[in-house]
Amino acid sequence: MIPAGSRLADVGCDHAYVPIAAVGSGLSVFAYASDVREGPLERARGNVEAAGLSERIVLALADGLHGAEAYRPDAVVIAGMGGELIARIIDEAPFLRTPAVTLILQPMTSPYELRSYLFTHGFGAVRERLACEDGRIYQLLSCRYTGISPIYTEAELEVGKDHEDTELRGKLYEKYIEKYDKIIEGITASGKDAGPQRRVRGELIEKYENNGSVRKS
Repeated sequence: MIPAGSRLADVGCDHAYVPIAAVGSGLSVFAYASDVREGPLERARGNVEAAGLSERIVLALADGLHGAEAYRPDAVVIAGMGGELIARIIDEAPFLRTPAVTLILQPMTSPYELRSYLFTHGFGAVRERLACEDGRIYQLLSCRYTGISPIYTEAELEVGKDHEDTELRGKLYEKYIEKYDKIIEGITASGKDAGPQRRVRGELIEKYENNGSVRKS
């Protein structure tokens, strides 16, 4: 999902595998990689040196994208964090508010909150993908600032829409149907109205059935 010829920024780079792969393959011409922890950054430095890419990958001890603007990134990867933290990092980086910068995001939790932030702050042109590793489904999306908010339903804020990886959609929908089953059960047990949650669940079931899936009993 990283655009070819990009100047990449990878936030929370950990071992720097993403910038090494992007720059090493020629996909990106340069990368800025940051982490808030010294330990992972030292491991990243060793990996970058071993790959012979020290002149093309800059490593920084930094919180979020603070300091990244000086390197003029036009593609930003923020992966492996909670959706609310990703939203906070984007909010604190006003240089991202231009169509010239592509965001590639992978929330580990709170995808609803991340999409809600993006779409109420003018980030559109959304491309969505799904990936699966060790039985866990990961949601990925890329977007750019357009000033125009795309229209997503409540269920789509949770699970996205128009995924490129159709074979994983049924599994994702099933996961969220089960999630809402538990939410509704808890709300109902407390004597409160679960109407909004039932509506989201109903839309998820409709998407599930339209995807050609057969739900487990």
